[in-house]
Amino acid sequence: MRINWLRLAIRAAAAFVVLFLLGYIVPGFSGLTIGRLAVVSLVTAVLSSLVEMAVKPGSSRDRSIILFLVTAVVVYLYSLAMLNVRPPVVSTLLAAAIIAAVDLVFPEREPLAGGEREEAHNNP
Repeated sequence: MRINWLRLAIRAAAAFVVLFLLGYIVPGFSGLTIGRLAVVSLVTAVLSSLVEMAVKPGSSRDRSIILFLVTAVVVYLYSLAMLNVRPPVVSTLLAAAIIAAVDLVFPEREPLAGGEREEAHNNP
């Protein structure tokens, strides 16, 4: 199974933006600087993609659940380990839910068989 780079970029960008905005609201996330946000968002995207490759979820809902769980664990553990701050669990779960919801909005497109282009596939 190949890595879907577009999905990886969407997940990383969603995680970055959500955690950036929550940094202004939640004290536990205020220590995340731009560099740390980039690390957390990339680690979240890569780990969730690796878990998906191992589990092979059948639907987009299953992929969002995996992303929710991975994001919650990564953000919480990163804040504990690197910032020595215990972020609120509710805020961590809220951030993970928002990131998973953004990922759910952008469904994964299935590749066409034989390298066909989409326009040629839709025309009768």
